[in-house]
Amino acid sequence: MKKNIVICGNADRVYAATLACLLVDFPLTINLLSDDGLSSERLQELVNAADLQNNIDVQLATPAIFKTADLLLITDLQAVPADISALDYATAILPEFRKLIASAMANGFTGKICLLQKYDELFTYFAWRFSGLPQSDIVGFGTFPATLLLERLLQKQLRVGRHDVRAYVVGTAQQPIVVWSRAYVGVAPVLTLVASETTDFDADKMMQLEQRVQQESGVEQFALQAICLQTVLRALLFEAGLLSTFTTLHPYTDDQLVAYSAPIYLSGSGTRQVTELSLTKEEQAELAASLAVTRDMITQIEQGGLGV
Repeated sequence: MKKNIVICGNADRVYAATLACLLVDFPLTINLLSDDGLSSERLQELVNAADLQNNIDVQLATPAIFKTADLLLITDLQAVPADISALDYATAILPEFRKLIASAMANGFTGKICLLQKYDELFTYFAWRFSGLPQSDIVGFGTFPATLLLERLLQKQLRVGRHDVRAYVVGTAQQPIVVWSRAYVGVAPVLTLVASETTDFDADKMMQLEQRVQQESGVEQFALQAICLQTVLRALLFEAGLLSTFTTLHPYTDDQLVAYSAPIYLSGSGTRQVTELSLTKEEQAELAASLAVTRDMITQIEQGGLGV
């Protein structure tokens, strides 16, 4: 049975995300809304491409489609200027973002929201506030692409199989924290390989990999996210559960929540935390500092009246 998804955002992002879906040819009906600014020519291009595939359709839809949608995939609603702060960008975008969520809910949306956006630590929180959906039905890509990248780089460095490496990047896409204390190759912690004389993996090579992940946080990541999209769609829509790092909501204080990336289980039932990730004191301190910044921005937005 085909799944029904709605892809929203600015025209370039919607086009790229739709194209990424077309290439994997899942049994999907992709619904695009006219107010995203996608030209009729580019829309027809996507429709034609869908006709070349066996399982997927692309169509222009009205907001009434939200009633039967299984998933709302939200890309960046506007281009993100390089010189704008996360707080200023979120503040500028939130009225439009809130309008989109309100339209979905007013038209009977009961599916899941997946955020393919920069600063999704902020938009995941406000998607929950604006929609009233369960926390488990809202997820952001967060550091998932960075986690996959780190695992692939480790795999190549250590010359092992694709499934022999387990690593985690937590925090936010803009401030990724590599959790070396919980990185494994087979049953061996990566840190033990650094001290081993039987491998050529040393502290310098480990730091080079971390610097590569950190460098990715400072550049446009949409291509990396688009490649990861098929994995996320398979987990959310086609019963292929996935354990990795995604942006979800977590308790911050007794009466406050904050969104950040940590290991969670993603499936057709939504998100579920299966275990608490044990961090070193240094990793905990780095994560706590990042969360404090995010929570402060949320507070400023809410006090400004945009998040209530």
